[in-house]
Amino acid sequence: DTTLDMKPSDFEVRDNMFTAMDTRELNIRIHKEEIRGTGVMNDLLLEKYKRYVYPFSAFVLTLMGVALSSKKVRGGIGLSLGIGIALSFTYIVFIQFATMFSLKGGLPPLIAVLIPNVTFFLVALYLAIKAPK
Repeated sequence: DTTLDMKPSDFEVRDNMFTAMDTRELNIRIHKEEIRGTGVMNDLLLEKYKRYVYPFSAFVLTLMGVALSSKKVRGGIGLSLGIGIALSFTYIVFIQFATMFSLKGGLPPLIAVLIPNVTFFLVALYLAIKAPK
């Protein structure tokens, strides 16, 4: 006789329910999904890694903004501001692409979360090095 540690509530599917969970609840859900072997592990792990890595993006974008604003241009700050906003939107699009590659394309969730931050950190570092002192 085989007993399964499952309840009817385990079979209901709620889209993006895990985005409203706190980290402890998310870790418990990840553990349960590992035991069950369902296909939502990528979603759960992606959400978990986002919570740890994305706060770093504030540092990356701030470093980029400081590097861009340090350059004095005769026409004002309009060009630097435009470049900064364009890079920020590019960063957001890059995050969405990496997320979709993780969910649909088989890219590991940790790599998908790290790629945009590492790439834009390198860009910000380059801009900071090239910025006038």
